[in-house]
Amino acid sequence: MSTAEKYFIWQPAAGITDITPSWRDLAASEIESIKKIWAEQQDRLKGTRQLAEFTERLSREWAIETGIIENLYQIDRGVTQTLIERGFQAEFLTHGATNKPISYVLHLLRDQQDALEGVFDFIAQRRMLSVSYIKELHAALVRSQEYTDALDASGKIIGIPLIKGDWKQQPNYPTKMGVVYSYCPPEQVASEMDRLVAMHHAHLSEGVPPEVEAAWLHHRFSQIHPFQDGNGRVCRALASMVLMRAGLFPLIVTRDDKTQYLDALEAADKGDLKPLINLFTTLQRTQFRKATALPENIIAAGADIASVMRSLMRTAEKSRESREQDQRRVFQHAETLEGETVTFLETLVGPLQQVLLKISPNGKAFVSRSTSETSHFHRAQIIENANQHLDYHADTASYRSWVALNLVWERKASLVFAIHGIGRPFSGSLVCAPFFEFRDDDDEAQVRSTVVPVADEAFVFFHNEPLSSVPERFRSWRDKVMAVALKQLEQSL
Repeated sequence: MSTAEKYFIWQPAAGITDITPSWRDLAASEIESIKKIWAEQQDRLKGTRQLAEFTERLSREWAIETGIIENLYQIDRGVTQTLIERGFQAEFLTHGATNKPISYVLHLLRDQQDALEGVFDFIAQRRMLSVSYIKELHAALVRSQEYTDALDASGKIIGIPLIKGDWKQQPNYPTKMGVVYSYCPPEQVASEMDRLVAMHHAHLSEGVPPEVEAAWLHHRFSQIHPFQDGNGRVCRALASMVLMRAGLFPLIVTRDDKTQYLDALEAADKGDLKPLINLFTTLQRTQFRKATALPENIIAAGADIASVMRSLMRTAEKSRESREQDQRRVFQHAETLEGETVTFLETLVGPLQQVLLKISPNGKAFVSRSTSETSHFHRAQIIENANQHLDYHADTASYRSWVALNLVWERKASLVFAIHGIGRPFSGSLVCAPFFEFRDDDDEAQVRSTVVPVADEAFVFFHNEPLSSVPERFRSWRDKVMAVALKQLEQSL
């Protein structure tokens, strides 16, 4: 490409485009289930310190990561966790923990947290989105940022005063690898933002699902790029507004999600919004898994008697019959997935046994499935995998089963797909969490067991999901898991 070539993020002939008429096909089947279960959980925990602290941690994590994504600063991972858990204090940002002055970073973090809390208030007041509110939001997010980067006539990066809470006055077209990425020009920003807000209101009236609308609003706003700087932070705040208004979690895109996030935005630039919707859905599942530990935390932290009594009453009000119906439905999903997993793994037994026989004359592969007498097998490994690798509380009391692909050569290994409850009390959702367990004899003939994760996300499914949608979601997830597991096996042979 020549150095003068332009890549049009915002299309001059059409401007931003409305959502596709087939938006119903883009919806994620699990989002409604997450909304319902999270609403029930919030109702049980209403007024508790634990719920307030969970919400506070969410806002801190959002504040930290939204700035890291924009390269405003860097913060070490260990320090990041401390800041999330204990708050934005200077003593936690020790020398070397960040690449910018500590006071500057703290001001940015507090501004960003305050801005998200302002979004919470905006939703509570039932305000409708407007261009004036978007300007307010921008001003809040960049309150302590006085300058932004620009290029002078010689191409040198210089700092120029940042316009806060108003549209850009000059084009902000970045150049990457000799290509100029062109957004909406300043003279058309006001009209395009009016169109954006009008389309958003129409989508709410039509019932566009929140994960679809959040992705659409985020992407179309990013195409306009109406502000001189801070557009990414505003994008994620607006997407969070849509999700939280629907009873979901704020959109927390972490540094680990950045590559997938940028790839999804690039796909949306080319007309495919689905990868961005899928990412937003994945991030909702991530926060849902964290939220499932909240009731357990109440026990550990010792909630006050009044809070416990309120939670007890809300739990009792959900009839036994209703709970049993939820259990039957989600257990039916589990049995379907177990059967599918057995069938799928059995197709791999022959090829894998051929591989193992080339390594050892005793090589073999076979599939096993839990029974009522063996369902407790792998319990310690399941808990280790959940706590140390997948960040959720494993409940093996409500439901437990497993399917394993067993492999024998000089070593012994099992690829285990474990299905069990998530969080407490039982919420009508189960999780399938895979892991490899390698068993080796040490020098003293003692068996040493090692758990190796093969997924960065457990598969969560819900009692109120359509029966047909769960296997479809599962197969896509399972295929990714198997690709990782086979690569792990190759490295272990």
